Amino acid sequence: MEYALTVVALGGVEIALTLLAVVLVVVIALVSVGWAVGKTTSMPPQIVIDAEEAIEFCAEALPVEVTSVVTYDELRRLLRLHLEWIQAYHWAPEGYSDGPILFEELDAVDYMVERADTVDLDVSRDQIIAVIEAHSAYLQVAGAIHLEDPVTIETDLAELPILDQAESPSILDDPSAGSEG
Repeated sequence: MEYALTVVALGGVEIALTLLAVVLVVVIALVSVGWAVGKTTSMPPQIVIDAEEAIEFCAEALPVEVTSVVTYDELRRLLRLHLEWIQAYHWAPEGYSDGPILFEELDAVDYMVERADTVDLDVSRDQIIAVIEAHSAYLQVAGAIHLEDPVTIETDLAELPILDQAESPSILDDPSAGSEG
């Protein structure tokens, strides 16, 4: 078998075009990676919720009148419905920066009552309210959500009322309060 060895001689123009193409590909790759990294860094930290931990937390936080009736499986399904409501109606779209997402307290209850009926989950409205409160507490402890009173968010601290000094005396007002015998 004979092999032919072909030597390709590239001229100055071909070398320049090849180098230009390589530089262009590298620049495009660096810009794309930089854009992706910038987008990822601007995202809030991602919280991973452990389903078993959430069920245990909520089961301990629920009042006895709820835990005596609702099973762990029903609790798991209710927590799933609550997450479904959060995902379906209160996710922040990309680039959303108009402040906190506000919702009425009973919106989730109404949704979950309707969905529980749809999926044949036999729970009362009061049980659903208790589960939402426990699950919201868990999500807050886990750092997944931050619940605040909208009035507090919109009120400037300078506009909040000052505590009455008669109700909360200051140690600075009474010089003998800070010294010992």
